[in-house]
Amino acid sequence: LLLQFLQAAFEALKTLLMSPPVLRIANPEWPFEVITDASDIAIRAVLMQDFGNGLQPITYESRKMQSAEHNYPVHDKEMLAIVHAFKIWRCYLTGADVTVRTDDKSLQYLRAQPNLNPRQIRWLDYLESNFTYSSRTKRAPTILPMPSPDRLPNSQHGTDRIWVPSYRLLRELLIQEVHDSNLSGHFGVDETLKALQRFYYLPDMVTDVQRYVAACPICQRMKSSHQRPTGLLQPFEPPQRPWQHVTMDFVTGLPALSSGNDAVLAVVHRLTKMEHFAPCRTTIIAEETARLFISTVVHLYGIPAAIISDRDTKFTSKFWQDTWARYGTRLQFSSTYHPQTDGQTERTNQTMEQLIRTNCPDRNKWEDVLPMLEFSYNNAPSATTNHSPFYLNYGMDPIVPISTNVESQ
Repeated sequence: LLLQFLQAAFEALKTLLMSPPVLRIANPEWPFEVITDASDIAIRAVLMQDFGNGLQPITYESRKMQSAEHNYPVHDKEMLAIVHAFKIWRCYLTGADVTVRTDDKSLQYLRAQPNLNPRQIRWLDYLESNFTYSSRTKRAPTILPMPSPDRLPNSQHGTDRIWVPSYRLLRELLIQEVHDSNLSGHFGVDETLKALQRFYYLPDMVTDVQRYVAACPICQRMKSSHQRPTGLLQPFEPPQRPWQHVTMDFVTGLPALSSGNDAVLAVVHRLTKMEHFAPCRTTIIAEETARLFISTVVHLYGIPAAIISDRDTKFTSKFWQDTWARYGTRLQFSSTYHPQTDGQTERTNQTMEQLIRTNCPDRNKWEDVLPMLEFSYNNAPSATTNHSPFYLNYGMDPIVPISTNVESQ
């Protein structure tokens, strides 16, 4: 049992040494230090730089000695480790200022030796012709100050995010929060990953999110498959300002409720992909549709310059066309029997139906959860813009439970 504990501690120590914040990315403008060592069976080396808190490792290297190398004298074994390290890290060390630290003090005076064997001459010629370096004996070991374990060292790029260590349970809880909760909506890998990346950094987070979403039973049971379209996409010209162009359609076939509602009017802003859902009846007429559109969109954003829809009789009626002609709004219709013309709305409708299936176990309560589903949709980062519709409309992300810890930092 003690041996198992020691082995687990050793493996954990190796993981820490090979992970941020201990392991750093090299700065090619700064000098390097190559620390080498050799034993009777293997050679090893560490490439390091001083980032202001003492030397920190960039990368590690080790290998077993070949059968002939076991017969080398001690100073040749030490020099073998140096030459091997310079060959492996040539991309870092060529043209850089390099200090070599080794156990064998005699290697500092190798250039002054009158008699060198052919192997030493060959090695010395390789080092002298390709690199600029100096040799010193190893310094006494020191304890390096460690940064805070929950944050990466100071960075001049990006945004502040909490660094999450490799604790499986903690990582699964975070992914579950941004994928499964009522404010998340069981979106796919890209949306879940971007939502998580707003506030947290997890090593290998892409793999973890892919594995989690692929294993989600609700997603596998409820979502439909989407094949890539053939040919070149010919979208409408994008609008130049928020809520200038909108698309709209009805999602029908929902369970009828006591209120009489059995459909949803979905309105999408084409620039930011923001969407509003309004419950209604399948039998709604043009006048009621106009009032519903005004109470859902116009009172918040004003009159749109263009409305894109299919050729439903409500949208082709004289009342509908006269109403929007009075306001100066241009009506654009998709091709008959070809819903791909307005693919954005059709895809959004599928997403909304998917949200209802995955987040509303009781189908007779879909109207009660509709506001939260709208929130989930608008808070999910878009694959087109890499930002959520909320952020593109208001310049900030909404506060959700997973963000409260970050906001308080």
